[in-house]
Amino acid sequence: MESVSILQVVGYKNSRKTTLIENWVKEIVAIEKEVAVIKHHGHASGLDLPSNETDSMKIFHSGATCSIAVDDQTIQMHQLKKEWKLEQLLQLVKISEPEVIFIEGYKQEHYHKVVILKDSKDWETLQHLKNIVCVIVHGDLEIENYPMIHIENTVLLKEWLIDWIGGDKLETI
Repeated sequence: MESVSILQVVGYKNSRKTTLIENWVKEIVAIEKEVAVIKHHGHASGLDLPSNETDSMKIFHSGATCSIAVDDQTIQMHQLKKEWKLEQLLQLVKISEPEVIFIEGYKQEHYHKVVILKDSKDWETLQHLKNIVCVIVHGDLEIENYPMIHIENTVLLKEWLIDWIGGDKLETI
């Protein structure tokens, strides 16, 4: 993979980041491009793992730092590491050769960002992020100096995304 469009989607809890990414993935697939997503799971409970009765989980729980189950088209990987850096995760995603990567979260990273705002208080802390390329708002917020789209305006959201991907927004990883 020579280059890929990388776009971060950031905002606070329940701002509909995952819903937006899910819709955008469908749009990317519809134009026959490969897409991958890295989602930061910021919940204290941790990720839900498959049943401990599966062979791959038995191996994982026996002490393996990595357990991979694979069939003809899909892999399921469980890997234990103290701390994952976004660049390491991008290297893992690179294996699937996507043309577009969405990153949910990782606010302080340097990639182009779409910021989702539920209210003006969100903007107070998020406006200082680097590389904001679009602001998506709930309600009737007005944000200056950035393209701004209402979260319910699916037509404009799709148009913005397709324009962004078609432009010169390619970043090499």
